Parts: sequence; structure tokens; C-alpha cells
Amino acid sequence: MKFRSIFISVLLTIFTLTGCTSAPEHKSQDDTKNTNIEEKQPSGAGQDAGSKGSDSSQAKAPVKGLKAMVVHIVDGDTIDVKLTNGKNERVRLILVDTPETKHPRLGVQPFGKEASAFTSTNLIAREVTLEIDAEERDQYGRLLAYVWAGDKLYNQILIDQGLARVAVYPPNTKYVDQFREAEDKARKAKKGIWSIENYAEEDGYHSEANETSPTDSSVKSSSTGSSYENKPGDDTEKNTSCSGKIKGNANSKIYHVPGGSHYESTTDNIVWFCSEQEAKDSGYRASKR
Repeated sequence: MKFRSIFISVLLTIFTLTGCTSAPEHKSQDDTKNTNIEEKQPSGAGQDAGSKGSDSSQAKAPVKGLKAMVVHIVDGDTIDVKLTNGKNERVRLILVDTPETKHPRLGVQPFGKEASAFTSTNLIAREVTLEIDAEERDQYGRLLAYVWAGDKLYNQILIDQGLARVAVYPPNTKYVDQFREAEDKARKAKKGIWSIENYAEEDGYHSEANETSPTDSSVKSSSTGSSYENKPGDDTEKNTSCSGKIKGNANSKIYHVPGGSHYESTTDNIVWFCSEQEAKDSGYRASKR
């Protein structure tokens, strides 16, 4: 009996000790589990997804406007569309102006055909969204709109490509600052219309400047169909005794003063003059920049 009592006492002691140690071990496992969950949270959580930057011609939110299908290209900045209600509309793109191709007086201007072809390639038979600004129609009854092709603002793409200048007609000015910035980049890069000196100006296009040599040797003149090639033989200079003063371009009959926008870039058929008056007397006119 005494032996049995001792054996029972030993068993009870073992069971008591086991119960006291098992509970803390279980609690420790739960604490470790919770710690691991916190460590697996993404370190960049809550970071603004748009902080990486994007193309300024790309929509940052869904664009609200009229859905339409492009059915005909009039020229670079004018299209015909069919709305979802079945109505046909002629649409004039807001804040941009491409060179003419069908004007009764101006005819076909340089880069007019290129702009039309570019718009045809990118918009014909495509579904677009027409975003209306403050004024819905112009004096000719055309619908005025920013044309979105997917999430891209096509008006600005024309400017980016050097195929359009910014043309402001209040009150439709929503994207004017954005477009001005794009225009400045295209001008500095001498893309398209900006490759012809004094051609694209605030008041429109000056076709008489087409004789000026474009900086892009592959550019074609829309008015003649011929291409300009920068030949080394054209890089000549005359009247070098006045070198470094007034620089004239024999092709365009335009002269440049030191510090002017095109002074350094003018390299073909240079005629030097010692004064502006001398240049004017020789039939040259001053550069507008």
C-alpha cells in the first residue's frame, strides 16, 4: 500500500509539472506568428502610384466626353466622326493648328500633307472620346473638342511631333499651359514645322519661309514634293571680311544678328554683312527670332 501511495504521488507531481510548462510554450508560438505577419507587409504600402511620373499627353483619370468613331480625315486638325447616337459631326481639334492642305488661297502648306497623313494613320476607323471645353462649337458649326485616342490626348501628340502649333481661341484653354510646354520642346528640337526658319509663328504659317533649309535632311516639302538634302557643297561663306557680324542665308534671304535663335544653326550658303543696313540693301530681311 505504501509503495502504491508513493507511486501515485510521483505520477501526480509529473502531471502537474507538465501542465505548468506547456501553456507558456503555446503562447510563445502565437507571439512569433503575429510578428511574422507584420514583417511580411509591403515596405512601399501607401506610396502614391503616380509618383513615378507619366507622359503629359496621357490621361491620369478616365476622360468624360462623347464617344465617337472617326470616319473621315479632312486634314491634320479636322476630322469627321459618327457619334453613338448615329449623328455625324465635323470636329475641329481645340488649341492646335496644322498647316493647310485645302485652303482656297493658301493651298498646300509645308507639313500640311504630313499632318493629314499622320492623323489618318492614327485616327481613321478608330473609336475616340471627344472632350468638350467651355465653348462647344465654332462659327462654322463644327464641334470643338480635345480628341482622346484611348488614354492619349491626340491634340498634344500633333504638337509633340512638330506637326501643329498652339493656337489659342478663348474660352477653350483648358490644356494651354501643357500644350505650350510641348510646343517649346518641339521647337527646340526643330521638329517638323519648326525645322523651317520663321515658318510657324503666333499669327499662323508663313509659306514664304519655305525656302529656308530645314535642319532635318530627310524632311520633304509638302508644297513641292521634293526633299531637301543638306549637301556639304552648300556650306559656303561669302564676304568673309565681315565674318562674325551679320549672318545672311542666301537661300531664304533672311539675316541673323549675333545672339539670335538661328544665328548658330544657320550653316548653308552664308553671306556675311558688316551691318544690318548692308544686309537690307542687299535684299535681306531680319529674322523674327
